[in-house]
Amino acid sequence: MQEIKSKRTFFDLFNGKIAKLKVKFDIESNEEAIQVDIENRISSKTDKKGLEELRKIYTDDRLSDFLNFYSTYNGFTLANPVNPKNVIKKALLEQLSVSELSRFTKKYQPGGEWAWTIDHNKTKSIYRTEEKWLAFAKVDNEPSCLTIFLTGENTGKVFLLNPQPRFNILKPIAKSYNDFLERIAKDPAAFFRLTRAYITFKKENDQHYGYVPVEYIDNEM
Repeated sequence: MQEIKSKRTFFDLFNGKIAKLKVKFDIESNEEAIQVDIENRISSKTDKKGLEELRKIYTDDRLSDFLNFYSTYNGFTLANPVNPKNVIKKALLEQLSVSELSRFTKKYQPGGEWAWTIDHNKTKSIYRTEEKWLAFAKVDNEPSCLTIFLTGENTGKVFLLNPQPRFNILKPIAKSYNDFLERIAKDPAAFFRLTRAYITFKKENDQHYGYVPVEYIDNEM
């Protein structure tokens, strides 16, 4: 009798083993995909002081799953390439520690380094209001990031912030933080494509080339 494979959870991605990501320069081509060894890491060192401050300020139940994550973990990195040698070693997704959230968010607020990604985009209609939000995760190379709203009708929802979006990023990519984790777990490669996070190779001419993730292969047991 064939064994039924259990559904992958988000935390299954962090079993300490090397995973693999298959990538292509042109996803529509018939070229053979390149296999890249990647590491996923999650921090189990909680920042109790930072978490306590967040919990005092943001008490809405719709943020409970986001705050509960930080009660056990203090950020994670996904798809940090380790092989082959010419791959740029930069994680495709990094959720920041509690202590970094405020500093990172300020980059996108008026006057910040990445404020233009909002001010010159339709997204200013939701970010340049009285509602509060956090930029909580780096996507590949900045300025792309993920945000979560702390007040208002979008409280608890996760959005992609990208200066050149391919879809309507005025709508959330996940209705809650747990939905966000489940979406990653279901198909990490698809999530990286959605957020335009690419594996980058340095070629002989010193040029960098971005490769699109096409398949995620679970960590070897």
